[in-house]
Amino acid sequence: MISPATDVVAPRPTPEAEPATRDGRARRIGLLLFLASLVVYNANLREVSSADTIPTRLVPVAVVLEHRLTLDRYYRDEPALPYWVQRVGEHYVSSYPILPGLLAVPVYLLPMLAFGDGSWTLVNLLAKLSASLIAALSVLVLYLALRRLAPAVPAAAVALVYAFGTSTWSVSSQGLWGHGPAQLFMALAVYCALRGDEAPRYLGYGGLAAGLMVASRPATGLVASALLAYALVRHGRQALRAVLGALAVVLPLALHNLWQFGSPQGGYARLHATHATYHGVSSAWGSSLAEGLLGLLVSPSRGLLVYSPVLVFALAGLLQALGDRRQPLLRWLAAAAGGTVLMLGGFSVWWGGHSFGPRLLADVLPLLALLLLPVWPRLGRQRPLRGVFVGLLGASIAVQALGAFYYPSPREVDWNTSPRDVDEAHERLWDWKDSQLLRLLRNGPHPLGFE
Repeated sequence: MISPATDVVAPRPTPEAEPATRDGRARRIGLLLFLASLVVYNANLREVSSADTIPTRLVPVAVVLEHRLTLDRYYRDEPALPYWVQRVGEHYVSSYPILPGLLAVPVYLLPMLAFGDGSWTLVNLLAKLSASLIAALSVLVLYLALRRLAPAVPAAAVALVYAFGTSTWSVSSQGLWGHGPAQLFMALAVYCALRGDEAPRYLGYGGLAAGLMVASRPATGLVASALLAYALVRHGRQALRAVLGALAVVLPLALHNLWQFGSPQGGYARLHATHATYHGVSSAWGSSLAEGLLGLLVSPSRGLLVYSPVLVFALAGLLQALGDRRQPLLRWLAAAAGGTVLMLGGFSVWWGGHSFGPRLLADVLPLLALLLLPVWPRLGRQRPLRGVFVGLLGASIAVQALGAFYYPSPREVDWNTSPRDVDEAHERLWDWKDSQLLRLLRNGPHPLGFE
């Protein structure tokens, strides 16, 4: 997987890399990565998410069968609504962005028309297939972006790290979260930013992708801002294409949120007010930044470096990229990734509720993968360091497989709820003797099926 490379990241695409990207070779390798990812993501034969994704799973059903975006057929006249649904006027709508559900409509279309929505098993199967397709597409697009910065071997190796050594496998590909679409559009926006140096029309496509990324996960706003700022600094007036592309998505979204929810944040505005009830915190942004940041990185049951230890090299690459003026795009992306991690560290529910591992950090995984490139030459030159990388990658893949095949356990023994709900007993996030991973190993694999 690792080959000596003395200049993996260059200010412009290397003479060796550029022709391979323009012909079909890079696309063929990307297609193989897509197919391999799709097979692995579906090997556990089940959908894995949480109640957060229930409205997203149902939105495509409502679109196909009723040609509407509301969930009235499921929640009308409910005396007490769950947090993932809100009543607006006479209608019931998802508390979360609807774009991930809209992306799943092509997958739902024929099965829903043929069989209807009477089977929750069918809905879960279609949601899982949609999520895995989106995640696998993000692997393909990320590889094409990597290929413009590095030769084929490092680009493919980093894409494999992203595909199988991170939450892309255990979270984004397993259920219709907003993370998978955000990762796909983030990878696409980066690819278009790189192509924009040759063809300005890609700047507009990149802006559109950045807007769709934010529409999927508003937490990616810093990344979108960094990409637009990079385009403006590098391309001047031509970067207006990128700005207009982003505004074509973000402006209608903000107006829709104002009209429907009374806030540009959409359903999140009301949802954040429920955190005290559901997660045992005083407010959405009232926690200690130091604790949240440490939790995101090293908590035994949520830490990025526990669940994907290979990404310690990405953090090193982030620091290196910040001081490297030869590759300005990576510098901007490193700042955006660091800023997003800091922002999420200040979020009171940094552990992401009932989920597997560092779910909230899934949003920046394409950037963390790209930030492996600055340290790649050193891996090629230093054999001991290369051995550490391979060992940590193996551990990362094993942990993600554990999430795909073992999580969740039955409720009575599931780590999230037993012996006390983690949303109430926050100290459990720091318990190394009874961590989520150890509990999953003790409880054993989850049964197959789309119940």
